[in-house]
Amino acid sequence: MTPIKKEEKKEDFVKFYESSACNVSVTCKRIGISRNTFYEWCKQDDDFATRIKDEEEALLDYAETMLFKGIKDGKTAELIFFLKTKGKKRGYIERQEITGADGDNLFVVRIVDSIDENDERERDPN
Repeated sequence: MTPIKKEEKKEDFVKFYESSACNVSVTCKRIGISRNTFYEWCKQDDDFATRIKDEEEALLDYAETMLFKGIKDGKTAELIFFLKTKGKKRGYIERQEITGADGDNLFVVRIVDSIDENDERERDPN
């Protein structure tokens, strides 16, 4: 791919990435490149990577705007989602989190990779 064509493809990618809701596979197919090429462009071209991240942030901003619109409209699913994600400290959770103050660990799990051969409970039945 010539440098000019490569830059044109990058421009096309950014343009179509937004319209595909930031779907990498769909955008790659549309402009005729592989996913690997896309990821290489992101690694090698900081400007391109920044533009891609900007599109992703814009999509997230849009989704948050729509979520808040649903909340203002009194939509139950949106209210529940918001409370489960932002209202955890007030008890709006489905699972119990076991932590100390400020999320500190209460205990440490240690994985032991050897088994005491005298302990029948831990013996492999096979």
